[in-house]
Amino acid sequence: MKNKLRFPTNIVLLSTGIIFILLTITMSISNAIVIFLLEHGIMDRPPHPVSLLPFLLRTGIISILIGTILTLCIGHIPLRPLYTFMQAIHSVSNGNFHTKIYLEHPKEFRELSRCFNQMTEELAGIEMLRSDFINNFSHEFKTPMVSILGFAQLLKKGNLNASEQAEYLDIIIDEAKRLTALSTNILNLSKVESMSLLTDSTTFNAGEQIRECVVLLEKKWEEKGISFDLHLLEQKIDGNAHLLKQVWTNLIDNAIKFSPVKSEIVLSMDKHNDTFTVTITDYGCGMDEKTQHYIFDKFYQGDSSHSSEGNGLGLALVKKIIELHHGTITVNSQPSQGSSFMVTLPAASNITSSKAAQI
Repeated sequence: MKNKLRFPTNIVLLSTGIIFILLTITMSISNAIVIFLLEHGIMDRPPHPVSLLPFLLRTGIISILIGTILTLCIGHIPLRPLYTFMQAIHSVSNGNFHTKIYLEHPKEFRELSRCFNQMTEELAGIEMLRSDFINNFSHEFKTPMVSILGFAQLLKKGNLNASEQAEYLDIIIDEAKRLTALSTNILNLSKVESMSLLTDSTTFNAGEQIRECVVLLEKKWEEKGISFDLHLLEQKIDGNAHLLKQVWTNLIDNAIKFSPVKSEIVLSMDKHNDTFTVTITDYGCGMDEKTQHYIFDKFYQGDSSHSSEGNGLGLALVKKIIELHHGTITVNSQPSQGSSFMVTLPAASNITSSKAAQI
């Protein structure tokens, strides 16, 4: 606090000192010019005899003192906007990202205020996201840890039959898998969010990659008796194959997770000029408008009871990867009627052929 108050005072004193020196130099030069002009007859001497040098010195000293005193008294007025700006910066440096300044004059200060307020708004948003991320991560991490600890303590007591021991061990294994998936998704999301440009870009067949992801998840959809209706194109795309594989795997896995037993999932691909759209449709529980609005936010889960698998990071990761590829993702859903996720990406070349299949 002392530094904050002392620094503007130093500025006023410094400006006063500079003005004092400038006034002294100016008066000295002016007096020298007047004496030179009088001595050489260029300027007429005053009619009354007077000692010129003491008169000029007295006049100069009085002028300098008056100018210095006035500067010291009112010098803070033009410096007030600078003082306001310094206080705002000090407030932001202490973590108050809701600080705002409103300087109207001159117009340069008005633009400075606008830029400063925009900066603090962005910092406040980043801080809120950081705080939410920490809180959500703590919750998602703590829940399985508490479960593992509790069932491990029950197992340690040793008074359980074989069936109970097997059940508790399965729970511990499932919770450990949940922690592993959480840490993996966080690492992947952190890596992707730190990327400003797409790396390791190659040209590959997007339709073939989607079919491979369906086969990769075969065990999950076979257990629920789910069938696939595929309408995929042999479409080339320029992108990071590893990252886009995560996109299709996440979206298809979600469709399987929320689809009822013995239902169908439809995967289709359509070409539009220089882009193509992949649509993944399930006929599961669907989502309301609120869930659709927040579904791509980190850690958001429409199932607040956490009864289903997941940690709310998969779709946030999907959206970021798609944005890195200059694409978009949207969702269309109705409660109890299912959901459709539409991914639009730039195409690398024209369609060579198309395939429709059922699995």
